[in-house]
Order: sequence, then structure tokens, then C-alpha cells
Amino acid sequence: MAELDAAGHHDAALETFADFVDVTRAEVDEDRSALAILIWQLVQYAGMLGTAGQRVEARGVRQHALALLSELDKTGERKSWSNILSWWATLYALSGRSAEPAPLPSAPTPPFGFPFLDWSPDIKQAYIDGLPSLEEQVARLREAARTDPRGHFPELVALHRRLSIRSALYWEKRSHRILKPLRPIFNEGVALARRLVDVASAEQSRETLGQALTDRSMFLVAAQQYGEAYDDYRQVVDLLD
Repeated sequence: MAELDAAGHHDAALETFADFVDVTRAEVDEDRSALAILIWQLVQYAGMLGTAGQRVEARGVRQHALALLSELDKTGERKSWSNILSWWATLYALSGRSAEPAPLPSAPTPPFGFPFLDWSPDIKQAYIDGLPSLEEQVARLREAARTDPRGHFPELVALHRRLSIRSALYWEKRSHRILKPLRPIFNEGVALARRLVDVASAEQSRETLGQALTDRSMFLVAAQQYGEAYDDYRQVVDLLD
């Protein structure tokens, strides 16, 4: 699916991912996969449908994801699972592929869609080595946005999302204890998106806030903070539907 989408075959990518979701849904019904994995896939699928202009279908998928989040909040997973964070991190990174710089012979694009641990060592190292530079860029834009929010805030929000994705991959490969190091990053993403309403159109600010809340909700699922995850995604459904 990731390769089809990257190659511009978006309809084929959608069909492939729909099949993928159906397989996982059947596995969940048979207690062979986690509810969280299905939720992450549904949310990714809803985003793809929205990008393709299939808003009615995207709305239905979001409602399904919200219903599963409600179950997760009330009763937890149907059975115990080992570490499944790579599912979240892989899909989260894939959702930001289009915002990454164009590849160069000296700096190829990472293989988004593959788990981070399966990337080649040089690509993996180069990706992580880019974290300090991204942090510096975000800090500079944050300062610039204080005096010229209209000129810098949209870029700041987009760059901060790239930083959050890279940070998620960095921490996912180091520890399953992701809540403490990553919560401030996702909280800031939501705060920045809420402030975008002052400098962007109503539609852009609504979609950006929906994306930020979705990102934080799926992170909170990964951190097993199911009540908070449900509350965030409830806002997404109200906002976008």
C-alpha cells in the first residue's frame, strides 16, 4: 500500500489498505489481533479516504474507530498483547510521508510503511541524526511566529508535526515507556493547531486541529491512556463530521 501510494497510485493504495483493514478486523473478531491495531489502521484509512475526497466514507470509518475506542476505554483489550508500539509508529510515520523533503541521491527517502527497526542502518541513523536540526528549526519558527504569526504559524505547525513523528520513532525503538517523553510534544502540537485559527481559514484550521487531535489520540492509545484517547477522538469526530 505504501509503495502504491508513494508512486501516485492512490486508488489502488486505498483498495489495498481496505483489504488490510478487513483482514485485521477478522483477526480481532477471532482474538488474533489487538483492538488498538485495528483502531490505528481505521484512523489511517479514514485519513486516506479524506485525502481522496471520499468524505462520507471517511466519516463512517471514523465513527467505527470511535466505537472501538469506546470499547477500549470501558473494558480494555479483549486479551493481553505483547509490545505492539511498532504498529502505531509505522502508521504514524506513513501518515507524514508527503511532508518529508524530496529525496536526493545523497539523502534517499526512508521506507515509510516498513517498521523502523527494518530500515537499513544508514537510513535509520540519518533519520535520527536529523532530530536536533528539526528541533532547532521548530524553535526558530516558534520565536518568529511570536512577532509574525500569519507569516510563520502554518509552517510552524507543519514542521512541528514532522518533529513529533521523528520523535515517536526515536522513542519507540528505545522503550515502551513513551508517555512521559512524548506527551509534551503531542500536547504542543494540539496547542499550536488551536492557535492556527487566528491566522488561517476556518477550513484549514479545522482540518489542522483535527489532525493534531487525531495524532495525540492515537499516541494515547499507544500509551494505554484509553479514556484520554477517546476524549480526543470524540472531538475529532465532532469537528470533522
